[in-house]
Amino acid sequence: MRFLRYEDSEPAAQASAFLSDWSIRKKLLVTMIPAVVCILVVTGYASHLLFTHYFSIALERNAIVLTMAQAHEIESLFATCRNELSILATKHLDKASLAEFLKSRNTVYGGRYREVVFAGVDPREQIYLLCNQGELVDIPVESAALMKNSPLIIPKRAGEMQPGDVLPSGPIDLFFPPTVSLPGVGNLSLSVFRFFTPVVNPDGALRGYLVLSLDAHVARNILSLFTSPKSPLYGFPRAAENRYSFYFDDKGWILFQSENADEQDKELSVELARAGLIGDQGRTGFEAGFRPSPQHQEYWRMMEEIRAGRSGLGSAFAEFFNSKSVASEQFLGFAPVRFPVKTDEPGEVIGGIIYVDRSLLPRAAEFGQFNVMFGIGVASMLAVSLLIYFLSRIITRPILRLATEVTAMHDEGRLRRMELPESDHETSVLKRSINDLIASLTAKDQEIRRKEEYLRTVQSRETVRLDGGALLGKAGDILGSSPPITALLSLISKTAAADADVLVVGETGTGKELTAEAIHKQSARSGKPFISINCGALDENLLMDAIFGHVKGAFSEAKSDRKGAFLAADGGTLHLDEIGNASVKVQQSLLRALSVRRIRPLGSDTEIDFDARVIAATNVNLKEKVQKGEFREDLYYRLQVLTISTPPLRERMEDIPILAGHFLRQAAGFTGKGEAHLSRGALEKLMRHDWPGNVRELKNCLTRAVALAEREVIYAEDIKFGDECPRLLPDDVEESAAPGFFAADAPTGGHDAFPEAISDSPPREAVTPPPAAPPRNPDSTPAPTSGGRLAEQGLNPRQRKALAGLGHLAAISRQDYQDAAGSDVPDRTAQHDLKELVEKGFLHKSGRGPSTRYHLAKGRTDLA
Repeated sequence: MRFLRYEDSEPAAQASAFLSDWSIRKKLLVTMIPAVVCILVVTGYASHLLFTHYFSIALERNAIVLTMAQAHEIESLFATCRNELSILATKHLDKASLAEFLKSRNTVYGGRYREVVFAGVDPREQIYLLCNQGELVDIPVESAALMKNSPLIIPKRAGEMQPGDVLPSGPIDLFFPPTVSLPGVGNLSLSVFRFFTPVVNPDGALRGYLVLSLDAHVARNILSLFTSPKSPLYGFPRAAENRYSFYFDDKGWILFQSENADEQDKELSVELARAGLIGDQGRTGFEAGFRPSPQHQEYWRMMEEIRAGRSGLGSAFAEFFNSKSVASEQFLGFAPVRFPVKTDEPGEVIGGIIYVDRSLLPRAAEFGQFNVMFGIGVASMLAVSLLIYFLSRIITRPILRLATEVTAMHDEGRLRRMELPESDHETSVLKRSINDLIASLTAKDQEIRRKEEYLRTVQSRETVRLDGGALLGKAGDILGSSPPITALLSLISKTAAADADVLVVGETGTGKELTAEAIHKQSARSGKPFISINCGALDENLLMDAIFGHVKGAFSEAKSDRKGAFLAADGGTLHLDEIGNASVKVQQSLLRALSVRRIRPLGSDTEIDFDARVIAATNVNLKEKVQKGEFREDLYYRLQVLTISTPPLRERMEDIPILAGHFLRQAAGFTGKGEAHLSRGALEKLMRHDWPGNVRELKNCLTRAVALAEREVIYAEDIKFGDECPRLLPDDVEESAAPGFFAADAPTGGHDAFPEAISDSPPREAVTPPPAAPPRNPDSTPAPTSGGRLAEQGLNPRQRKALAGLGHLAAISRQDYQDAAGSDVPDRTAQHDLKELVEKGFLHKSGRGPSTRYHLAKGRTDLA
C-alpha cells in the first residue's frame, strides 16, 4: 500500500510503512495513558479509603480519651469532696471547728466549698455556715429554713445511709427570698452540689447529718478547661472549631455546659447543648436544667449506655447539637460519672459527660492527600504526554490529513467527495462514511432544516401544565413554594404572634400590603378592622386628616366629625403604605401617636386613646433617608420593632409557574373568556424576564395577554413587556393628573376600608403649595464645551438647554423641565424628553403620579 508522505526523508517513510497496517485503537493501546490513569485512580481511591478510615479511628479515640478524662476529673473532684466530708465527720462538730474547716479548705482550693452545715436531730445543734465572696457568714437556723432548697432539708435516701456513706445531690439553686435580709449575704444566688453523710453518737444513735456544698462552677470549669487550649491533654495546635462538653445527671437532665475557660464566674447555661432539641426546661430545684424529649432517640440511647456504665461514641444527627457543618466532621464521645455512695461498694452512675468535637482535620487531610495525588498525577500525565506527543505525529497523521481535507471543504463553502490515499483501516472506513454522509447531507439538508423549524414551533406552542400552587399556611393571597416565600410565611406567622408594630420593606410590586394583611389575619386582631392608608397618594393636609380625623367645624368644609384611620382601626391593624413619602409634619405626628398611643383630631382639644397595631410599608431605604435628613431617625427606630423584607420576584423565579396559573385563572374570570393556557414558549419568555415591577408586573402582563389574546392558548408573541405593550392611553396621563386625583377621583389603597375618612376635604387654604422654582432665564444656553459633550451623547438641543439650566436643583419636576426648556414645550413632549433622559442615565426617577421627581445622576459633571 502506497502512502502519501509529508516528508521525503527515508526514516519517515519507513515509520509510515511500519504503522500503516495498525488500527487507531491499537496505536492508542500501545501508549500508557489508560494504564497510568487506571493505576492512579485505583491507588488514589484505595489510599483515600484507608487513610480516611484510620484517621477517623484516631480522632474517635481522641474524642473518647478527652471525654473519659473529663469524667475522671469530675469523679476525682467529687471523690475529694467525699473524703473531706468523711474526715470532717470524725471531728468534733461545733461552729468553730466547722468555720476553721471551711476557711482552711477555701484558702487551699480558692473558694471551692460554699456551705458547711450540720443538720442535727436536736434543733439546738443545727449549724449553717456560708462562704460568700471569701467571707464566712453564720446563717441563723430560722433564716436557713426560709431559703430555697435549704440544706437543713435532708433527702429521703439519706435515711438509708450508714456511718461512712456519702450521698451526692445536685446541682441545685440556692438563694434567699427577698423577705430575708442577712448581713454579708445580699442578693445571693448560687448553684451547688451537696454531699450528705450521717453523724452518730458513740452509742450508735443518729446525731444528725453533715452537709458539704461544692460550687457547681468548679465542676463546670473542669469541662471548660479540657475544651480549651489550656487543657492538660493539649498536645498540638487546633483550628478554631467549636468543641464543647456538658454534664447531665442519671435522669437525662442536661445541667451545664463548658464555657470559655477565661470566664470562670459565668452563669451555668445549657444554651449550646440544647440547640436544635425540644424537651422540658427547668429541673426541680435547678432552673437551668434541660431534658430532651423521647423523640431524640440517639440521646437516650447514649443515656442507656451511660446508665450501664459504658463509654463510647455517639452518632451525630440532623437536630442534635448543631451537628450540621459543611467544612468539619463531628466526633461525639460519652462517658459515665461514678460516685461511691457506700465505701464497700463500687461507685454508682450519678451522671455523665458528652463531649462534642468538631474537627477540620479530616477535611484538611483529604485536601492534603488530594494535592499529593494531584501532583503525582500531573507529573505522570506530563511524562505520558511527552510520549504521546512523539507517537501522535505518526499515529494521528492519517486523521490529520482527513481533517485538513474537511477544513478545506469548509473554507470552500461546498461539500464534495474526498479523494485520499488509503492509510489504515479506521481512516479508510471513516473516509467512506464521510463521503456517504456528504452525499446524504446534500440531499436532505433542506428537509432537516424544515423539520427542525417545525419542531421548534410545535414545542414552543405546546401547552404547559401550571401548578395551581395551593396557598401556603394562612397567608391569604401570598403564593409560592420557593425558599424565600417559605421563609417569609414563617416570619409572618412569628410576627403575627407578637403584638408589636411592624415595618415591611420591599420593592414595588412584591406584596407588601398582602404581607400586612397576612399578619393581621393571623394575629389576635383578625376579627377587628384592617385599615390601609397610602401615604404617598395624598398631600400633607389630606393625609393628616385621613389618619387623625377632625371634629365638626375644624375648617370650613368640616360638616361632621371624622374618626380618622387610627380610630377606625381601633382594636385592629392600621397599614401605612409608602411611609417613606410622608412629610416631616406627618412624621412628627406619627411619632408622637406611636409613642403615647393617643391622637388628637384636627380642631380638637382632647386626646383620644387608640388600640391599633401599626404596620408600615416602604419601597425606599429609610436608613439612607435618615442619613440624608429626609426621615426622622426616632420614627424609623419606632417603626422597625419588627422588620419583614418581601423578596423580589427575580429571587424566586421558581414561583412563576404557580403565580402564572393563579393570575391566568383570575384574568379568565373577570374577562369572561373562559379558561386560558400558557404555551411552553410563553413560559420560557416569562422565566427569562428580570421583572423590575415584580409580581404586580407579572399579573398585569398576564392580564393584558388574556384580554388581548384571540385564543385560549397564550403564545410567546402574546407576552409584552414595558415598551412592547400597546398604548391605550397617552404617556403623560399619570404625571399630568390633577393634584386631587388620588384623593377624590381614584380609589387608593386603604381608602375604601373607611369611606368616611375621605368624604370631605380640608379647606383649600390649608393645603401648602409646593415651593416655586427659582427664576431662570429661558433663553439661557449651556456653555459650548458642556453642550458639545451632551450633543455627542445623543441629546437634542431642547434637552441640552434644559439640563444646563437644571444643574443646581436637587429635585426636578416636569414643570421645572418645561420652564428650563422653554414655555412653549407641550406636556407630552416634556414627558417624552424626561423619559429618554432617564433611559440614557442622565436622570433618576423617584415617586409616582403628581409626586414624581427627577434627580441628576451622580458623577455627571458634564451637566454643570
